[in-house]
Amino acid sequence: MLSYSIYNDGELLQLLKQSDEKAFTEIYNRYWKKLYGVAWYHLHSKEIAEDTVQEVMAALWKRKQVLEIQSLPNYLATAVKYCVFKEIAKGSRDAKALPQAGGTESSLADFRFLQDMLQKEINRLPEKCRFIFRQSRDQGLTNKAIAEELHIHEKSVEQHITRALRHLRTQLRMFFFLL
Repeated sequence: MLSYSIYNDGELLQLLKQSDEKAFTEIYNRYWKKLYGVAWYHLHSKEIAEDTVQEVMAALWKRKQVLEIQSLPNYLATAVKYCVFKEIAKGSRDAKALPQAGGTESSLADFRFLQDMLQKEINRLPEKCRFIFRQSRDQGLTNKAIAEELHIHEKSVEQHITRALRHLRTQLRMFFFLL
């Protein structure tokens, strides 16, 4: 019996287009854990995360004949991202939740999701680091002005901002991978 694990993603996609169920099973087994992890991280619900991955995989099977996929991991990650956004929007949708000014519902959900993730990570910074970062980014103060206000060296301000940016970059890396 031939093991499909030896095939690369491109070969599996070609077999999938020919309705090869074993190729689909290999794709599912290869990616479900990563997709589930991403969905669970953002949705914090085992059931909804599982449903999200199932929805993405079912759509892959259903549309296998018409899809033109260049990169399977990127396609699947993007599909999960949009399902996550849809779930979040569905959970917070009411008459005022998504204003209609200048964008699609999806782009507003993307923006709000990113904004929420960013604020959560900023709030996790140490107090002084968070204060300096917000003074720099939210208030638009220069490093020199912040240093004078706090009576510290300008280099200390730079170090706090660098620490904050490093933390944000590290913590939001998975999210940006999805984008």
